Amino acid sequence: MLRKGILPIILGVLIAFAGTRLVACAGPVWSGDDEQRFIEAYRDYVEPPASAEQLRRADKLFVEVVGILGDTYVDDVDTSAFVDLAIARLPELEFEDKSPVGVVGAALDDTLHSLDPHSAYMSEDMFKRLQESTEGSFAGVGIVIAHDDSKRIRIVSPIDNTPAARAGLKPDDRITHIDGYDMTGEPIAEAVRRMRGRIGDPVTLTIDRESNSFDVTVKRAKIEVPSVTAAVIDNDLPYIRVSRFDANTLDQMRQQLDELQDKVASPRGLIVDLRRNPGGLLDSAADLADQFLTGGLIVATEGRGERKLRTYDADRSSYFDGVPMVILLDRGSASGAELMAAALRENGRGIIIGERSFGKGSMQRILPLSTGGGVKITTGYYTTPGNHIVQGNGVVPDIEILTEGAAEFEREAELPHSLPSRRRDPRTTVASLAESACRQDIVIERLDPSSDRAEQLAEEQADGEVAGDGMLECAVGYFRGGGLATYRPQVEPLLRAGL
Repeated sequence: MLRKGILPIILGVLIAFAGTRLVACAGPVWSGDDEQRFIEAYRDYVEPPASAEQLRRADKLFVEVVGILGDTYVDDVDTSAFVDLAIARLPELEFEDKSPVGVVGAALDDTLHSLDPHSAYMSEDMFKRLQESTEGSFAGVGIVIAHDDSKRIRIVSPIDNTPAARAGLKPDDRITHIDGYDMTGEPIAEAVRRMRGRIGDPVTLTIDRESNSFDVTVKRAKIEVPSVTAAVIDNDLPYIRVSRFDANTLDQMRQQLDELQDKVASPRGLIVDLRRNPGGLLDSAADLADQFLTGGLIVATEGRGERKLRTYDADRSSYFDGVPMVILLDRGSASGAELMAAALRENGRGIIIGERSFGKGSMQRILPLSTGGGVKITTGYYTTPGNHIVQGNGVVPDIEILTEGAAEFEREAELPHSLPSRRRDPRTTVASLAESACRQDIVIERLDPSSDRAEQLAEEQADGEVAGDGMLECAVGYFRGGGLATYRPQVEPLLRAGL
């Protein structure tokens, strides 16, 4: 099982890409006086020799990104100040790659982070990995990894029916080398980078198992990681968990909801679990909210000058129509998870139980660059059906569950250069209960118990395994006479009134 120790790693990677849209961008670019100042300055940091073509490509990269900022960023960008900062930061940067594009890319990434925590430059390799993460699949060996106490790469578990499982890799194996490269002390992201690649290409892992060291060569394959899992609790409570929003999430959601409706004839209630969901694709999150709504606004996006950019309206179907719903949130629920929860509550569909959410209410566009790689630019805020903005505020639960021994981590408002908050939802929590006050025994029947290890890992990656889950047990009690049930007469009229 994946332990809480790697939650910050997973959340750190995924929250960075939450609330994004992938779009195309191309066209000619020319340097102005400000861009030319940077072009002249960065050359002093390039390791020779550098060809004229390499310099031309790096020059174009900088000019293109500055142009994109001027056209799309959520606030007006002072180009001269942006260039001044990029030049000033050059002596302080540590360049892993001193090629022209490497130097310009590092300077851009650093200066974009000065605008907000989520705008960033991505190298070609990073851009490719981002595309894989939003597609819900990648080419690799099929293992979940973490650091052990000695900063060695430990296999948490191989995923069933993947090259790693077929090669006999086991939990607690240590990967000491990847293709001969010593991985001791290397970050998780570097191990992931080295193990991913093209389908069919081999990679050699040096394994340390019980003091024995040996090499295993496996061929990379397409690895599918589900984002939706489901169960039935106490025979009459459908439970569905969404761990992220990617290109495959909607299809998975519909399949699981269809099975739940077939399996539970008279549901007492419905639990939608969005805890530790860091977001993902905005369209995917809106589509999932639409599965429970017959009409109404789901979310709108607001750009520079509070100009409305786009709205998403419910127009599809309504699973479990009329069945009371609880949405579970916690401090790790971000971006798309927050907008989905707010849309369901503000349309009178369900109440929220758990913790105040992370508070990432900004939207990013992922733009491929003509020079290779890409750039992630914050282009707006998303607004809830009630015209509230989650950014910096988070979503306040109707019933707060005070968890015991929960590890603290920074919320959006505490991140360096976080965007300011805007119109906060004025509602307040109706009640706060300690987790221990409403825990109870529950019986869980997983949907499709014959499913392979990959489905279980989808839950474990978010540390959301349902067995022994105190917050979930409190939510179950809301429907069947537990500690939270006494608040139903107080909460549900407010829900129906839109308050």
